[in-house]
Amino acid sequence: MKRIVLVSLLICCLLSPVAARAAVWTDAVGRRVELPDQPRRIVSLVPAVTEILFALGLDERIAGVTRFCDWPEAARSKPKVGGYANPSLEAVLQRQPDLVFVSADVAGPNLLARMERLGLKVYVVYPRGLDETLAMIRAVGRVTGRAAAGEELAGELAATVARVRNAVAGKSRPRVLFCVMMQPLTVAGPETLVGDLIEAAGGVNVVSAGVSRYPTWGSEALLLADPDVIVVSPHPGTPDPAGLFSAWPELTAVKTGRIVSINPDWVHRPGPRLGRGLVALAAAFHGIDPVSLQAEVQP
Repeated sequence: MKRIVLVSLLICCLLSPVAARAAVWTDAVGRRVELPDQPRRIVSLVPAVTEILFALGLDERIAGVTRFCDWPEAARSKPKVGGYANPSLEAVLQRQPDLVFVSADVAGPNLLARMERLGLKVYVVYPRGLDETLAMIRAVGRVTGRAAAGEELAGELAATVARVRNAVAGKSRPRVLFCVMMQPLTVAGPETLVGDLIEAAGGVNVVSAGVSRYPTWGSEALLLADPDVIVVSPHPGTPDPAGLFSAWPELTAVKTGRIVSINPDWVHRPGPRLGRGLVALAAAFHGIDPVSLQAEVQP
């Protein structure tokens, strides 16, 4: 029965109006994708892309988002199609999209293959650092017909990065541990978006490059690293992550009170709000007045 529903929805998609002109793009994993030059019905399975689409003024063209797309506030009222790793393909087809954004970080090859078999026009993004984030913002602008707006949005973030780099230049760099999860203790390595943010904000990541970009640490590794600053993010299951470090009173960051809590969406979502996260980190590392760095950050 479900297969019949999917086939019916696919037929509806194929019979829906098509754009008169199309363009061929290469996405972040090297796939060539033919898209309308002005996509009219966009489904975003990537919360960061959803934020970018709103920032580009494409509110009316967003036909569906994931249940995790909660920013800006208007995103909460968009039709939901499930999660970013396990969306309801039936719900996606019902939105009759002419463009679907997915992230290679969470959407596996099997999901992508299923979407392609259903005839969905899928553009894959894969931002793993600051430079890739800027490239992704520009790419989203180009494939949605908002190239100039995408350039402007990426330029604003690039300007924030440059402003922060200038502000921290020449300052002593604290040794920083960024905790992604507390139980078990999972930390961000240098080859991550967070790793790039730590470096740009004038810190030194105490986590070395290894097999895993986000390794799990025990007490021994934590005590051996003894960071100057520990960055944590509250989650629904861990509302007070900083308090958990009271178990290690001998840590320098605990003794000096340099455990910093930051909004996870400011540092883990590679979108327009990344500048806020970078400014917050620079302020925490160096005591810089964040107002002086936020002047050009987008709301």
